[in-house]
Amino acid sequence: MSKDSRLQPLPETLLNNLPDVVREELDEYEQKIRDYRRGKIGDIKMQKIRLQLGTYAQRQPGVQMQRIKIPYGDLTPAKLRRLADVSDKYANNFMHLTTRQDVQLYFIMLESVPNMMRELADAGITTREACGNTIRNVTATPFSGTSPDDVFDVSPYADAFVNFMLRNPICQNMGRKFKVAFESNAIKDDAGLRIHDLGFRAQILEVDGKPKRGFQVYVGGGLGSSPMLGHLWSDFLPEEELIPFSAAVVRIFDRYGERKSRMKARMKFLIKKLGVDEFRRLVEEERKALREDPSWNDYLEDAHQRMDAPVTDVSEIPPAPDGIENDPGYLLWKGSAVTTQKSGDHALVQLKIHNGDISSDEARKIADISEIYTGGNVRITIHQNLVMRWVPLNILPSLYIALRESGLGDSGAETVTDITACPGADTCRLGITSAKGLATALEQSFSNGLGQYADLARDLKIKISGCPNACAQHATANIGFQGAATSKDGRRVPSEMVFVGGSLAGDETRLAESVIKVPTRNAPKVVEKLLQIYEKERKNGEHFDFLMKRLGKQYLNEQLQEYTHVPSFEEDPGFYRDWGHEEEQFDIMTGVKGECAGTTVEEKVPTFEDAESSLQQAEALHIHKDYTVAILESYKAMSDAAHVPLYSRLVDPFTHAQTIWQFENLFVRTGEVNDKWLDIHDRMEDVILMEANEELSAELLALAHEFYTLCHNLEADLHQHATSK
Repeated sequence: MSKDSRLQPLPETLLNNLPDVVREELDEYEQKIRDYRRGKIGDIKMQKIRLQLGTYAQRQPGVQMQRIKIPYGDLTPAKLRRLADVSDKYANNFMHLTTRQDVQLYFIMLESVPNMMRELADAGITTREACGNTIRNVTATPFSGTSPDDVFDVSPYADAFVNFMLRNPICQNMGRKFKVAFESNAIKDDAGLRIHDLGFRAQILEVDGKPKRGFQVYVGGGLGSSPMLGHLWSDFLPEEELIPFSAAVVRIFDRYGERKSRMKARMKFLIKKLGVDEFRRLVEEERKALREDPSWNDYLEDAHQRMDAPVTDVSEIPPAPDGIENDPGYLLWKGSAVTTQKSGDHALVQLKIHNGDISSDEARKIADISEIYTGGNVRITIHQNLVMRWVPLNILPSLYIALRESGLGDSGAETVTDITACPGADTCRLGITSAKGLATALEQSFSNGLGQYADLARDLKIKISGCPNACAQHATANIGFQGAATSKDGRRVPSEMVFVGGSLAGDETRLAESVIKVPTRNAPKVVEKLLQIYEKERKNGEHFDFLMKRLGKQYLNEQLQEYTHVPSFEEDPGFYRDWGHEEEQFDIMTGVKGECAGTTVEEKVPTFEDAESSLQQAEALHIHKDYTVAILESYKAMSDAAHVPLYSRLVDPFTHAQTIWQFENLFVRTGEVNDKWLDIHDRMEDVILMEANEELSAELLALAHEFYTLCHNLEADLHQHATSK
């Protein structure tokens, strides 16, 4: 047994505390890792397994990045402390907050990941479906339930969505990832409604003289290299239709979405291909055919419970020094970090987190402070900050002192100096340039040359992505940068595509336009020039975005043209170094694929031999009156048979239940096979739970033989169709 503490068995008390499904899932993951190391599992299959549990191969060889889902960014002190503990034990003592309200840890040994996940699960934290072709972390405005402009708290609805979809067969093997956001505010958009596959904004409609909760709904938004804004689906979807509607959309996306071309596999492309009207028709037909379970809305049973303000014991809070309320530092912090809640007696306090990175020690300090000052209410924002909720107004000076003494009292949250940056080339395989390095350089510039524009540009957002995948959401920035590269005299030059004019604004959300490509070293000069233009050319308080649109791409390109020049290496070698990596020669990582899209199928092609073997086993077991195992073998035979035509459609499920569901969704519900097999997934799930007997075993064995023939004929038809093209 290794003496490495990361690999040592965990206490039985912790293991026994885990739900059975989690314990079994992580035991299986641990065994798969062993099999992989022994050569029993190939790289592609291991990648599929890893990604479904949020484990990414990192840019640095031999280590992993772990993405951890924090639904709607809700972090309790207990969760913060557990994240800090596992970061110290398994990672490198810091964590990164993402624009999807996830937490990411780095430099993790693959063999230690299951133990890390067990410790996280013990604190109620999951990594399941943090990546892969699944529904990713469900995000929501961090101010829900507290904002003065709240319609109602959307947190319970986001929670219901998470609980319904987690491990649900309908969303485990989709063509690509699927992203969802909830917004509670009637005026602002702190969730990014129109850049998600599904975006829900809280609405209240009067029905028969009574207020009725529901949602304005957008469908088919997304960023990446081809950003598109979501289409308005409905101005009012009643709350009880939230889950059935979402299930129908997911099933249609899974059924008709692209699988061969990974770049065209998001739902936005399906809607573009079909047209909004046809997509709507398919979803509405699916709603009619959907077997809705009344228990689905059990997830919403607590949604209307009133959330009372947490009680803060002010006797534990040390008094602030006299005169602190007039201190310039306090006033600056309060002006940028503090917003009064709708209660009128409490405040929201944003913590500016540089590049979204906090150390494990800082995480523990935040947990301690939030527990004392806010009753433990902390959430991650989509701008990679943290917000403390329910802070009594009269203790703000004391909170400021506590944060300042802990190194967490920076001012400027949600201002132009609060720059959003993805991990970029520092750790990501797809990263081209260091987004964090450029963000740091720009932030420092606002303390120097750009400082004169700080007030003018206060409310502008700068976002930096290290590649076209847009993890920092640069296409929604007033000024955005996307990592790129160019060449000069045979040497690579780190570069940036410059975007202007984007904003998250609900119905009025705007996508930024790419205007020019410049060497990364000139990015701060580009920002300065854009702010000079803003100061000089705007009319009557004109917004930056509208000015950029009025001036136009050609004008901006001409104004920024001087910053495209790259001197020779001999003239200025700094142009050939990336920000934050001044001692390294810049180059693009080649020969390694990124993992954001997830792998569709593994390298082992399924055949009907496995199904035939299971059928023979089932027959023998039935003869020997071992009906329980015979039923399971018949079920396995059906799954193995279904796997073959599914693989031809680039669908490679993980489990028998997922396989039967995918067969039903892709072949039965499209009319490619007889509707006798409708609801075969639910029927089989019911059979597995029945008490085994001779009659049931014989019935299922006959059904399995019939299903095998069906799949065999279907695969022959698919093969003939493919070869005739």
